[in-house]
Amino acid sequence: MLITNSKFDQLPLSWIYSVNKKESNYVKLGHSTYWLYSCTIPNFSCITEILNRLSDTPNTNFIIRGCSKEISDHLANHGFSSILTGKEATIDLDKDPFKKGSLRELVRRGLKKGRIEEMEFSEGSVKKLEELRLHWAHSNEPQLKYLFVDKFIPGTRLFAFIDKAGIWQGAILTSPNSPTKIQTELLLRRKSASIGTMEALVNFIFQKFREEGFLEWSLGEVPFVVEMNNFPFLSKGYLLNKTGRMLKYAYNYEGLYFFKNKFAPRWNDIYLCAKPKVKFKHVILLSHKSKLAALTIQKLIN
Repeated sequence: MLITNSKFDQLPLSWIYSVNKKESNYVKLGHSTYWLYSCTIPNFSCITEILNRLSDTPNTNFIIRGCSKEISDHLANHGFSSILTGKEATIDLDKDPFKKGSLRELVRRGLKKGRIEEMEFSEGSVKKLEELRLHWAHSNEPQLKYLFVDKFIPGTRLFAFIDKAGIWQGAILTSPNSPTKIQTELLLRRKSASIGTMEALVNFIFQKFREEGFLEWSLGEVPFVVEMNNFPFLSKGYLLNKTGRMLKYAYNYEGLYFFKNKFAPRWNDIYLCAKPKVKFKHVILLSHKSKLAALTIQKLIN
């Protein structure tokens, strides 16, 4: 067996916890590398059967992104290597960031313009989310794929900020990562949305998850916000993160960091794991498949 029973109840980012379903989603990078970008499973030990099923040749490689330090260390004992790629922002739901006056004021300003609802899964809600996507700041750019759940599907939860005319001004899509942890998949804000729209959404969802008994809410990963002195000069980790920082013109990771950091989260290391090794060619293929390369080229041209 490639992976023995694991004590972990949490999963890599954008993997979905479900007690009733087992599903693996992957894309191939080249001829013999599988990028497992999302799985729906009850616990991490279920990855055993997934990897064994995909190991159709002796030279099969695997890539799993969004791994915590704990998961990365466990995978290392089973032939995986890893590279530090970013930080995950996690809110402890027993600590209220909205005690801060500046956040309360943003929430107050946002709620003057509309209301927040959790949406039932329906064709209408799916269409509303897609309509909102056409009106956010990056709607005319190549859309990133496989890095998060980007559609309202069964098993996910969708919260929308709806103005007084019934128009969606913002939305946050979440999914369960464990019995006690929820993770953010998608943050969308209409270009014309009022100040405080997203803060009001975060506040509503924070209160909702806390009332339901969850312990943690992940706001997701921010790539490249790592200390560069963690890496030997010109190592793979150094070059990957240095290159990522140079692409800030295409992917504003700093803006994402500052937005998430206002909610006083814990920042935990996130790793890209691969078996047997993280190779530059796989990172390049991953960038191509995820549309990050296309986004970078378009931004450079424009």
